[in-house]
Amino acid sequence: MIIGAAEETPATMLAAHHIEFGAPLAVGELPRPVPLPGEVRIKVAATSVNPVDMHTGRGNGYVQSMTLPLIPGWDVAGTVDAVGYGVARHRVGDPVFGLARFPHPAGAYAEYVTAPAHHVVRAPAGLTMVEAAALPLCGLTAWQMLRAAKVERGKRVLIDGASGGVGHLAVQIARALDAEVIALARPEHHSLVTSWGADDCVDYRDAAAVAAIDMADALCDVVGGDLALRLFDRIAPGGCAALALGWAVPDYRAEADARGIDAVSCLVDPDPVGLRVLSELAEAGSLRVHIGATFGLAEASRAQQWVTSRSGIGKAVIVMPDSAE
Repeated sequence: MIIGAAEETPATMLAAHHIEFGAPLAVGELPRPVPLPGEVRIKVAATSVNPVDMHTGRGNGYVQSMTLPLIPGWDVAGTVDAVGYGVARHRVGDPVFGLARFPHPAGAYAEYVTAPAHHVVRAPAGLTMVEAAALPLCGLTAWQMLRAAKVERGKRVLIDGASGGVGHLAVQIARALDAEVIALARPEHHSLVTSWGADDCVDYRDAAAVAAIDMADALCDVVGGDLALRLFDRIAPGGCAALALGWAVPDYRAEADARGIDAVSCLVDPDPVGLRVLSELAEAGSLRVHIGATFGLAEASRAQQWVTSRSGIGKAVIVMPDSAE
């Protein structure tokens, strides 16, 4: 279905949304979005929950671009069901996945979402829609951080938060780049992190063990705080630290500069080239998303609580009511 300026009959959809910032998620009918020129509309099969969803819902984060009612969510996997004027890269019926509009609102906790056509690519063969939905934001964050940190064959990289959403994908991508991977995680997660390709695992709570890590070339940092500053001492001068938290960590850049380390701040960017890299790695069996739990759309609040309370390892995914996943 090709859509021009508007559909003839206004339609609705189910969506989980905030009526006010900080209000609990409500699930109800909202207008179905119409794709503008250069956009596609996706019939959503699944979306995943990321901590930024909750920050934004509370009125934090990138609120300068947010309007109410606010539908959270940026990860999307589903099927193109309409295309806006001028779109040639996708057709109705194409299975796609991607990171829509980030950091501007996308509204993926819904049965339908629109996105710029270049923010989504064909979904990886061999992955379910649940798995594909869990990949974009965390996978692109990991990919872009590793590139910013100049991780490549033969480099030695430290990855903190290695059992988390970004970290577990960063471990696998770094391994696919033929880098040596030193992962920081709780001991009870070491076996799983090793199965993802880590060469060595260290308990980040053990100060002596952290201090004994051999010097590395790079740090992929999704944790920040005091741990990051301790890990700076394990990076050789001239190395690089990529931080996923903006410049939210006080004195981060100054502490890096004092050690001769190049610190870069990474805000994930919708990236069709990166999405295709992730897709190729997934299709080759080099990248797999660990799904910790799935929830229906009516359980969106529970899905967010699962993430906030760190109830398990891996990603929480919201599945739309009529999805077969």
